[in-house]
Amino acid sequence: MPTTPPPTRRPLVHYAPWPLDYPNAVPKREASAFAAAGYDTVYVAGIGIRNPRASSALKALDRLGRVARGPRPAAAAGGTALRTASLLVAPPRQRLTFRRGNARWVAAQLRRMAAPWPEAVAWIWYPTPELVDALALARPAAVVYEAYDALEFTPGMTGRWKERILAADHALASSADAVIATSQALVDRYAELGIPAEHMPPGVDVPAVVAPRRNDAVTAGFVGTLDHRVDVSWIRALAAQRPDWRIRLVGPVQESFPTQGFDDLANVVLEPPVPNDRLHTTIAGFDVGLMPYVRDELARYMSPVKNLEFMAAGIPAVAPPLRALEPFRDLLYFASSAEEFASAAQRAVAEDDEGRVCARRAAAREQSWPHRHRAHLDLLHRLGVQPGG
Repeated sequence: MPTTPPPTRRPLVHYAPWPLDYPNAVPKREASAFAAAGYDTVYVAGIGIRNPRASSALKALDRLGRVARGPRPAAAAGGTALRTASLLVAPPRQRLTFRRGNARWVAAQLRRMAAPWPEAVAWIWYPTPELVDALALARPAAVVYEAYDALEFTPGMTGRWKERILAADHALASSADAVIATSQALVDRYAELGIPAEHMPPGVDVPAVVAPRRNDAVTAGFVGTLDHRVDVSWIRALAAQRPDWRIRLVGPVQESFPTQGFDDLANVVLEPPVPNDRLHTTIAGFDVGLMPYVRDELARYMSPVKNLEFMAAGIPAVAPPLRALEPFRDLLYFASSAEEFASAAQRAVAEDDEGRVCARRAAAREQSWPHRHRAHLDLLHRLGVQPGG
């Protein structure tokens, strides 16, 4: 009696600019959700943007070895297998001959890591030029481009590299089967280029129960990467106005963040990053959340996940009036200067009550991770690339 062969899992390459263990866990959460939904998912960390120097030769050899070994299994949500892989290119990347050769090489690597490639989905977070060129040579069943930043305003974007990244961004957005963006400002930006994009804001975990806050002193806190986006003057203003408060800055510190800016403030504490499974516990220890973002062109296109994390914990938060935060105007405290920021934080603590806590948590549930995962799967179903092929 003939038997029906078992259904195959559709391969999905999830390409992000960060390694799997990077503090920004959003790409890993997405890739894990695709694996749990039945896709044969490969998480691919982005290709470096600079030509390797002699000091990085060992690192380059390690990446070459990982490419040769192929995708490796990694832990994913719910125990579902999530594979990891690396892509490799040859320097010098700017020369036309090498660009063409790298495109063919990356295409070959993609075919190997996600076979059968004509049935695969490519979910792309960053328009690495060699990858964009490779997708033109080896087209999978569907390409989804998830845009999260206005790339030309990120640090290091200068000269020819900036021009090449912007060209790759436009080429990828123009050729993708779907473009999604984490902020409405990015959606509008692509609309100006004649490219339709769908707004899909970030997701958040909402704990079932929030423990009551019991701090000896009022605690204001920030959780996230401490870098050029954080306005130190706003934090200093709050610390100076309220020396009786404790201000916790929790997260990895980048070179662009001036840690010495708090040497004279005893109530400001820099703490190392916490694992994602301890994020809610950490935030629950704040009386008010801080989002002291620099108001520049990069911030104009941001959609801060921090806002959702603070709301999920029910705590009030203070931020500049970014466009992505406008829908939450009634739940936030906006400030446009360091002095306003300090005053707004104090008002947020004084006015907080149970009704406001419940309203914030209800708003966070509307953008929970399950909502976001369903939106992703609905999109893939509309494109006709269900996990079972």
